[in-house]
Amino acid sequence: MKVGTCTPYYRLHVALSLGAGRHSSRDAIALLMWFHRKAGVDAVSHVRALVRTEAAAAQLVAEARAVLLHGADAESTTTLLSCACGEDENDDARNRVRRFFLASCGTADAPRRGVAEVLGGVGELVFDDRLHAILRRWYEDGTDGGGVLPRELAAPYCSRRCVGTAKVQEDGRSLFITFSKGFPLTRVEVEEFFTENWGSDCVAKVMMQKTPPGEPPTYGRIVFRRAATAAAVLAGRPLVKLMVNGRHLWARKYVPRTPPPQQH
Repeated sequence: MKVGTCTPYYRLHVALSLGAGRHSSRDAIALLMWFHRKAGVDAVSHVRALVRTEAAAAQLVAEARAVLLHGADAESTTTLLSCACGEDENDDARNRVRRFFLASCGTADAPRRGVAEVLGGVGELVFDDRLHAILRRWYEDGTDGGGVLPRELAAPYCSRRCVGTAKVQEDGRSLFITFSKGFPLTRVEVEEFFTENWGSDCVAKVMMQKTPPGEPPTYGRIVFRRAATAAAVLAGRPLVKLMVNGRHLWARKYVPRTPPPQQH
């Protein structure tokens, strides 16, 4: 996908963020992009006509978050999303399309994984603020179509992806995880859960609390290969509760400890 092709998605991202915040609007658009790829319905093209106020933007983003949290169980809260997918004014048709949209989503794991794939793929171009600022200046300079394309815009997508992934430090790709007291999880269980739900190659490593022999860990840290995967797991929330093999796992953004000031 060329940068110019990404511009409509980016403009919509900016418009939705006015009513709902940038991270949440990004996830909503990524969900629609995933649905387009999965079901062949270009929902993004319909959103402009449906979302004309900040309140409508907030509603659409809230519906997307409900789908990412609950999957098909979000049936009663997806009015705008269903309209974006081509609903008819007729109630029967609306119900059919809503069922079609949610059935395509399946469990919450499927759309969350789909959003992670979009954000870790073409989303690196679509939601790159710096790249779009360069593109905007290029257009404003009047060189569209005639001037030399800036190196950042001409660079192949695949090379940008490789370089960009390498530059993201581990802290920005990590989640801090905790377990219920008395119900610990092993490193293998944690890794298998995330790879099954967010992609077989999504995990870089899992680190667990070091404890005395016989004492189970109560916390750990998971490092993903892409920051987008960590963001997709959280789905815009500061803390998420996940069920792993019948036991609870809580995950939040990893924040490294600040070293104590040195004594002089």
